[in-house]
Amino acid sequence: MFYNAKRREILEITAGVILLSVGFYFFLLPLNMVIGGVMGVAVLLRNAIPVSLFMYIANIALLVIGLIFLGKVFFLKTIYATLLSPTIIWILELTIDKNFFMKYLTESPLLIGALFGGMFLGIGLGVVLRSNATTGGIDIIQNIMNKFLHIPFSLAMYITDGIIILIAMIIDFQLGLYAVGSMIISGLIIDRLAIEGKAGFTAFVITDFSEQLQKVIYEKLERGVTKVKVIGGFSKLDKDMIICTVDRMQIYQFKRIIKDTDPNAFTFVTRTKEALGQGFSREAAIWEIKN
Repeated sequence: MFYNAKRREILEITAGVILLSVGFYFFLLPLNMVIGGVMGVAVLLRNAIPVSLFMYIANIALLVIGLIFLGKVFFLKTIYATLLSPTIIWILELTIDKNFFMKYLTESPLLIGALFGGMFLGIGLGVVLRSNATTGGIDIIQNIMNKFLHIPFSLAMYITDGIIILIAMIIDFQLGLYAVGSMIISGLIIDRLAIEGKAGFTAFVITDFSEQLQKVIYEKLERGVTKVKVIGGFSKLDKDMIICTVDRMQIYQFKRIIKDTDPNAFTFVTRTKEALGQGFSREAAIWEIKN
C-alpha cells in the first residue's frame, strides 16, 4: 500500500509539473510575460541566457540553500519537482517552437496567453501542492523568510513575486498588468485544487446498528469511523453515533449504505472544507524520513 501511494504521488507531481511547464512555455514565454518566481526571472533574462539553463542554475543553487537552512526533509520533498520543470522546458526548447500555439492567435493574444497560461500554471501547481510537494525555486526563499524572519508565508510570497513583477511592469506596464491577471487566475485555481480539492463531507449517524454499519463502511468505502456514545434527549436511551468523513465521490454511496443498513438512522451531513490524514492526504506515508 505504501509503494502504491508513493507511485501515485510521483505520478501526480509529474503530471502537475508537465502542465505548468507547458503553460509557461507555450503561453507565457512567447509573450515575455513575467509571472514571478524563477520562471519570471528567466523571462527577464531570456536575452542573456537560455530559459532552461537559467532555471537549472537558479533551482540548483536554491536547492543547496534550502538544504543548508531548511534541512534534508525539505530538500528531498523538493528536489524532484524542482529539477523536472527545467528538464521539461529544455526538452521543449529542443523539439518544439515556443510559438507553436500562439502563432495561430491573431486576436487578443495577450488576453488568451494570460488566460491559458494562468490556467495551466494554476492546475499544475495545484496538483503539485495537493500532493504535498513544491516546485522549489523562489518558494525556498519564501520558506527561509518564514522560518528565520517569522514573516507569514503569504506575505513572503507577495514580497518576492511582487518585486519580480514590479520590475516587469517598469519594463512593460501593459504586459505587467496581464501578468498580474494571469497570476490571479492561477492563484484561484491553486486554492481550488490544493485546498478545496481535499474537501469532503462529514456525516454524523445515530444508529442502533453501529457495528454492522461500521463494517459495511470499511468494506465498501475503506473509511474508518469514530463512535461516540450519545443519549437521546427525549427518549433517554443510549445510542451510538458514528462520525465518518468521505470524499465527494463517495457521499452518494455512503447515503445508500445508511439507507440499506439502518433506514431509521438519524443522519446529518456537513461539508468539510479540508480533510487531512489517512485517505485524504498521503504526506505521512510518502515523505516520511525514517531515522
